Amino acid sequence: MAQSARCRLLLEIGTEELPPAAVRPALEQLRRDATAALAEARLDAEHVQTTGTLRRLVLIADGLGSWQRDLVAQVRGPAARIAYDAAGQPTQAALGFARSQRVSVESLRVREIEGGRYVVAEVAEAGRPAPDVLIELLPRLVAGLFFPKTMRWAAHGFRFGRPIRWVIALLDGRVIPLEIAGIRAGRRTAGHRFLTPGPITIREASAYEDALRQAQIVLSDEERRARISGGAAELADRIGGRPVLDPALLDELVWSTEHPTPVLGTFEPTLVAALPPVVVLVTLQHHQKCFGIVDGSGVLMPAFVAVRDGGSSHLDTVRTGHEWVVRARLEDARFFLEEDRRGDFEQWNQALARIAHIAGLGTVADHVARVRRLAGWLAGAAGISETDRRTLDRAAELCKIDLTTSLVREFPELQGTIGGIYARERGETAGVAAAIEEHYAPRTAGADLPSSLPGALLSVADRAVLLAGAVLAGLEPSGSQDPHGLRRAAGGVTAVLREAGLTISLRRLFDQAALTFDAPDEARAQAVETCLKIMRARLQGMLADDGIAYDTINAVAAVGADDVPDLVERARSLHEFRAQPAMSLLATGYLRVHRILVQAGARVPREFREELLAEPAEIELYAAWCLVHPRLTEAAQSRRYSLALAEIAALAGPIDGFFDKVLVNAPDTVLRENRLALLEMVSGSFKRIADFSVLVI
Repeated sequence: MAQSARCRLLLEIGTEELPPAAVRPALEQLRRDATAALAEARLDAEHVQTTGTLRRLVLIADGLGSWQRDLVAQVRGPAARIAYDAAGQPTQAALGFARSQRVSVESLRVREIEGGRYVVAEVAEAGRPAPDVLIELLPRLVAGLFFPKTMRWAAHGFRFGRPIRWVIALLDGRVIPLEIAGIRAGRRTAGHRFLTPGPITIREASAYEDALRQAQIVLSDEERRARISGGAAELADRIGGRPVLDPALLDELVWSTEHPTPVLGTFEPTLVAALPPVVVLVTLQHHQKCFGIVDGSGVLMPAFVAVRDGGSSHLDTVRTGHEWVVRARLEDARFFLEEDRRGDFEQWNQALARIAHIAGLGTVADHVARVRRLAGWLAGAAGISETDRRTLDRAAELCKIDLTTSLVREFPELQGTIGGIYARERGETAGVAAAIEEHYAPRTAGADLPSSLPGALLSVADRAVLLAGAVLAGLEPSGSQDPHGLRRAAGGVTAVLREAGLTISLRRLFDQAALTFDAPDEARAQAVETCLKIMRARLQGMLADDGIAYDTINAVAAVGADDVPDLVERARSLHEFRAQPAMSLLATGYLRVHRILVQAGARVPREFREELLAEPAEIELYAAWCLVHPRLTEAAQSRRYSLALAEIAALAGPIDGFFDKVLVNAPDTVLRENRLALLEMVSGSFKRIADFSVLVI
């Protein structure tokens, strides 16, 4: 192999403006895929990183070898006894294998592989220059990037998040002559769209960051984040306040700017006084992409921070434009609020009957009636107090009331929040108002969950009815298609039940949800199974996010555990127990029990008779089981699964001794059946916790 110098690889994919939410996932995937692809291609790199903005995705690999490493592979051939005759001479099998691998028969060697002796050939593949490898590798990396929505342009048929307009591919100062989406790679990039709109030439990959900085591009997302948050804090401090840095908005601004410059604006104090603070904040954040400002007591101030993608010139004009639009939007909100205050619950409730729900499921009023019915069942299943029952019922009746209000029609993000505000204004209890607002929680994955019990139960009822109804209407999610957000609804049910510790059977929940619809029994039963399948998938995803292995999750799910807190506690306990030294012996022992029972076939019930025990090892196993089983049962019934696992670990040794010294399939049918009955008892104890046969040991 030629001596491999260390180089810097630079790949920049210049695009039209990508959706802000798509940039970071694309960069993370590009880094992961590039790291794996370079390693597979035998191109060693000291450090692989990605960075970028909404107009450029950038891959940089420092310390990249200029040549591939040579590959020496060991290829297995025929068995040695076939490759050589009794005199040790190569047979036709050896000669043919050597020819196929293009090596001499004398170079073949005999190796021990998987308990057998085989002929092997060492095949060498010389490394190629890095540019020759990268010209093939990099276009595949770019083509493999995932975007929620893609575009196709020109005639080449290439699909990407947005049209690609330029490509830089440099190895130090040398252009890699590759092509992506019909565009030949070069060394020209684009500066900031307004500050430095002309093309920029990159002579060396090492000069890339400095060249972009001179072109007014802040390439680092962390630097852009610091400029936005730090600048907003500095501007707010000038008027004695601090910015409300909504994380979602901050992320959006980081990934939608290349040269962020915060701008301070103000509006009339009367607008703050006239509107609920949440309405002002939503108007600023969701509609104008601005941060609100609060004073030292947390009271909203009549000011905001906008973020301009550009420099500091003409900031007064920019500020005036933002202030004009913010005032107009807040005046609209005040108008709609005043208009709503002339309405009443009865009027809005009647209007719900004129709003269509999901196709085939009637109106929103129909949905509310179903949610109220399911909420009543949930109140009984959860055993809540009479006060909470009344709160839940009234909140269920009013939960969608604000969908017909002018303010929510104009600001859909406020649904639930406005319902809670209007409920308070009209004399409903604080609990009813809170439950109306909380039943939309969690609004996104990882967002706040309901803090009250009625709010939690109403959240579950709303989502369970949506799931059951959509499945009955044939709207089950398929692949990446989930237009009605059923997976998100299932995730919400899972998160709420877990957080609230509600031990409600999922099967019974969806049985009751399906009963709120007029459908044949068979269709309802099938819908319940589909809902449970969706729920299990979301639960598995949630536990996987906690670092719990997929087979642990499957082992817990396999025993029919049917409420979320119980499933979570089983999985967490088993996950922790798997790190214990006893786990390997215990799982191996259970697999032996499971396999012999499967081979014997199901015969229920098998009667166990203690007096038929003959061998010391089976007597020992039975004695151990008698000691463990009642304590394990008590621990499992009280959901102390860590204790149950500690108890069952005592069976590992007796199970091992049983199989070493006892013939289960004895010729005597009575003895055989009795021993199988003993193993069924042992297996049943394990299944009080999980199905250990599912575990990958």
